[in-house]
Amino acid sequence: MKKQHHKTLKFHTIFTLILVLVCIVTVALKPDWILAVSCALLIAYVAGNGIIHSRKNELSRDSLFEYLIIAAIAGLIIVGAALR
Repeated sequence: MKKQHHKTLKFHTIFTLILVLVCIVTVALKPDWILAVSCALLIAYVAGNGIIHSRKNELSRDSLFEYLIIAAIAGLIIVGAALR
């Protein structure tokens, strides 16, 4: 395993765990089936991305930009749930 690949996998794992924890807490505090489905689809997308990035063995600038977009989407989901 390359050092760069190790960094990529570590970053993705930490990002995914934080996303999952935030979604679980949000769904627990504001139970709603649409919120639960949205969080599940977002987590499935991130998990699929992890598989793709682990095969490429790289964490490029485009990948980081994609993670920022995913974080923004997760933020919108959380804010939308909090405002309901």
